Parts: sequence; structure tokens; C-alpha cells
Amino acid sequence: MQHESGARDRARDTKAEIHRAALELFSSRGYEKTSLREIAEQVGITKASLYYHYSSKQDLLQAIIGTFFDDIKSVFAQVGEQPWSPDRERELLAAYLDVVIKHRSTGPTVLRDITAVLAAFDDQLDDLIAQSRAFQLWLAGPDPTPTDRVLAAAAVEVVGAVLSTGLDESDVSDAELKAILLDAAGAVLSRKTN
Repeated sequence: MQHESGARDRARDTKAEIHRAALELFSSRGYEKTSLREIAEQVGITKASLYYHYSSKQDLLQAIIGTFFDDIKSVFAQVGEQPWSPDRERELLAAYLDVVIKHRSTGPTVLRDITAVLAAFDDQLDDLIAQSRAFQLWLAGPDPTPTDRVLAAAAVEVVGAVLSTGLDESDVSDAELKAILLDAAGAVLSRKTN
């Protein structure tokens, strides 16, 4: 039993190493220009070993970006659980920001290779877009005006700045980044008419 547990731990570590190497290479070289062989070499495994974990480069991209999408969807799912209130608005915006910060290393890959990301998640995009719009509508508050809806969308975009700053934790800590962007998004939302 202990041998099986150790093997599973090593497999999880290998997957994490594969994710890190793939993100680094996808971010610096681009998805299309990165080969599975290069990812395997960076991790220090054979290409056959990499295929044991992922059947294709698109499968690897789905695994990496998919965890980000799953975490975002878990925040979106909270929208229907409680009615809107200023406190609840800030809590959900903070939860959304936590997810984006957690996955900030994924940002350059998403932004650089949006076509590959869209292709990898084509069957899920309509649902993700609908959930994102429902989240924005909820952030707009009860009986929102068109201005409120624009401000809610802008607040979500402020949070998305995490992905496009090019800053990592050595530049700005997660806590600092959260405080800055939560205040900025809150300032945008404070202009709502309701």
C-alpha cells in the first residue's frame, strides 16, 4: 500500500512539473511553437512519459487552463446562493479575484494564444460566457441600469488586470495585488446608480 501511495505522489509531482514547464514554455515561446518533446526535456522525462499523463498538447492545455475555468465557475455558482448586498458583492468579487490571482501564471498563455485556448474549450465557451454575464449582472445590483451593467463589466475587467500586468509575485505579492485590485474594482462599482 505504501508503495502505491508513493507512486501516486510522484505522479502528481510529475504532473505539476509538466504544468509548470508547459506554462513557462507556452508563455515565452507560444503554444504553437512549443513541442511536447521540449516540455518533456524541461521536466527531465521522456516524451513517452509525458504521453502517459497527456495524450496531446491540447489535452495538456485543457488540463492547465481547465483548472482555472473550474475555479472561476465555482465562484460564478455562488451568485444564485444569496441575494445581492454590498457586503456580498465585495465577498464574491474578492473570491473571483482570489481565483484570478491563484492562476496568474496562466495569464500570459491565455492572452498570447487565445486561439488555441478557444479551440481547446470550444464546447464549454458558451456556458462560461453565460455564467460570466450572469456574474456581471449580479454585480450590477438589483434593478440595474445600463450604466450599472457597464460598471459591473468594467469591475470584472479591472480584476482581469492580474493576467495582463506581466508582474509576478516577486514584483507584487498576492496580498498587495488583491488589495490594489479589490479597491480599484470597488471604486468602479461604487459609481453604480442603485
